[in-house]
Amino acid sequence: MAHKVLVVDDEPKWLRIVDLYLRGQGYEVTTTLSGQEAIEKVRQDRPDVVVADISMPGMDGYELCRVLRSDAATRTIPFIFLTGRDDDTDRLKARKIGSDDYLTKPCPLERLTQSVDTLMDRINQAKKIPLGQVGLSGKIEEVDLLDLIQTLELDQKTGALILSHGERTGILYFRDGVIVDADIRSPKREEPLFVLLGWKTGNYLFLPDALPDRMPITASLANLLLQDFRTMEAHEQKAQGVPQQESSALPHESVKGPEGHVLWCLDELARRAQGGLTPGSGPHLLRILVVGVARSGKSELIQRLVSDLSGSRWTATGVEEPQARYRTDFGRVMISRDTVLHLIAVRAEKRYWPVWEQLLPGALGAIVLVNSGADASKNHVRAFLKARHTLTPNLPLQVLVSQEASPEDWPELEASDRITGSLQDHSVRLTLLDRLLQQCLVAS
Repeated sequence: MAHKVLVVDDEPKWLRIVDLYLRGQGYEVTTTLSGQEAIEKVRQDRPDVVVADISMPGMDGYELCRVLRSDAATRTIPFIFLTGRDDDTDRLKARKIGSDDYLTKPCPLERLTQSVDTLMDRINQAKKIPLGQVGLSGKIEEVDLLDLIQTLELDQKTGALILSHGERTGILYFRDGVIVDADIRSPKREEPLFVLLGWKTGNYLFLPDALPDRMPITASLANLLLQDFRTMEAHEQKAQGVPQQESSALPHESVKGPEGHVLWCLDELARRAQGGLTPGSGPHLLRILVVGVARSGKSELIQRLVSDLSGSRWTATGVEEPQARYRTDFGRVMISRDTVLHLIAVRAEKRYWPVWEQLLPGALGAIVLVNSGADASKNHVRAFLKARHTLTPNLPLQVLVSQEASPEDWPELEASDRITGSLQDHSVRLTLLDRLLQQCLVAS
């Protein structure tokens, strides 16, 4: 069935343009010129998504969003602001009252359909794992934490999600489906939410109606995740040099073969980016995204690349030691005292558009994994490739196509942008990374 979209805007000409475009994309569209009329239409014929302007006479978009979010019957309907107000204050206010996306006019209408598709995919995925089937407790390795958290959001749950991973513990507090506080600790220190979301083993328990004494967090899960990631990178930027206990790996000048060439390329890219590194100025961060659908091998590829490039120095979320039984979503390699490589696993499913939007612009390049011929997987990967073309059209890209997936299924990819093989193959991994870095050097 076609998704139902309600568009609210007091400009009839713009409303007509959006209406015609969305109908052409296969959506069932209803329009209205006012916030008050929109509330009536939502109650009469519940839409799948609401798209609204902010500046409207009478009830503005902010008030419309507040009213819908305060009603238990409508609070989970995705809400997108499409407005001419391009100001950080408005964006922050929109997030605080519960909007799911914020687009500014003139907005490419293709971007609007991407936003709608992202929200619909998120909801459809969450519906696949209702809590009644998953249970209020279980093993982390049997669920996807992000999907579990989004299910709690969609079902408007209030309570505490308690997670344990070895000696580490984490608690996420929800009120009506919104994360309002987080407490993640290890024996050594408090840890960011980014670390918790990388846990692949352990236990979870949801306690309904449990709330903390204080509730300082009002941001969405994606915003929390990205905020922690930026904090982690900022902290590393301030670090001076490399601690003595971490300097056991050989300098890249002494590493021979394909590994040595890859390390040289990374250091050269960092040097070019900074116009010549100044000793003691702190590491320059190079970020490469490893993109794929769930269980496509992103974590394994990161772990193997880290081992290939620096067997003695690396860190990753949710991992204490680089043992094969663990899988990680984040890898770090000290290339030199002045250069650090970050490998970040990114999900290719459409609902991760907000993460793509934040991480793609700052990335050096991206590796995409294609290991399934299933239509759903191919559609997700194509959605990511399309987003990359929209957000960062010049971002260097390499695609690893497994033996199970036919290269002929990807006519949109140039032969120079893809490799067929297994991520377990050492030569394939290094060739993949080397080709990506060669593209980066040409682009720089």
